[in-house]
Amino acid sequence: MEDNFWDTVADAPEEEPAAPVQAPSDPADAFTPSAPAFDGAHSWPESVDSRRVYTAQLSDFEVATWDSENDAQEIIDWFNGERSKQGEATPLGLKFFKEATDIYSFNSKADARAFLALALGILNGKVNIDENGELQDWVSGQRPQWMKQYEAKSMMWANIGAAFVFTLMLAFVVISGSILAVSLLDQKSGEDWPTGEAQIVYFEEWVETSCGDDGCSDTQYAEAKFELHCIEDRMVDSWVCGGNATANTTMFEHDYHSGFFEHAPVMYMIDHLDGEETHAIAYNPADPTDVDLRPGFQMNWEWLIPVLIPCGALLVLVRTQHFDVKGGFTNLLGLLKGELEV
Repeated sequence: MEDNFWDTVADAPEEEPAAPVQAPSDPADAFTPSAPAFDGAHSWPESVDSRRVYTAQLSDFEVATWDSENDAQEIIDWFNGERSKQGEATPLGLKFFKEATDIYSFNSKADARAFLALALGILNGKVNIDENGELQDWVSGQRPQWMKQYEAKSMMWANIGAAFVFTLMLAFVVISGSILAVSLLDQKSGEDWPTGEAQIVYFEEWVETSCGDDGCSDTQYAEAKFELHCIEDRMVDSWVCGGNATANTTMFEHDYHSGFFEHAPVMYMIDHLDGEETHAIAYNPADPTDVDLRPGFQMNWEWLIPVLIPCGALLVLVRTQHFDVKGGFTNLLGLLKGELEV
């Protein structure tokens, strides 16, 4: 854009007056707006703009080194003071100047020039602020205002996506944690069950190979079928199981498949069932349909994987600086209420 205010003011090197000038007795005089001479006897020429022009320079401020936000505040305080004289009651703070000039950390004289250029542009009416607080006709650095608005909108949707992922992962942790808790409680409740010899009717183990972009991997599987022969003791309302089938026994058939949440892992089945005719299993004396292939309480640490990994991912998602999960929930609520535009 031709005659861009940023190009003519912000990027231009500071130039002090060639002729020596007398230092003002009051520091505020250094920032007095200049205007065409007027003797009171004549009217203003039509070609002369009656707008007061601000011509402050960095050397007008009592700052030795422009390397901190406190130094930047010198420009902002002066700007807000002059702006209030123009009838603008709402001050603009450091955050506004940093966002408008695309300065992440104020720490150089170049940053000070950018702040002062923006301040002079607003005071002199060359940069306007609309009712939403957005700058008009202002190009900051390499990113125009429309690009900043686009990036802000993109970040809003990114935060909403992060909040959505956080919700799904949290639900997964709750569900997998509940399954783990139920499995552990079941194992604990069957810790003192009696054991009996079950007849192995069928056993098979096999390997399935799956291939992908990273190569192939093998997964071991096993399946078994048992027959448990039990006699009911009606006096105590319980069952005694084990041994061969007789005329007085009742047969309970069980199928057992290896799986991630099963109490007996696949290698246990292969080591204890392959080539055997019987195997001692634990059973519920009140209900022989409820059995455990591996008697006693055993903790499979791999059960913790679907709980710990999502928990770690949730922690990383919450602490990352690239997304704001809390802000995503706020933005989502604002969209549902109609307070934000899509």
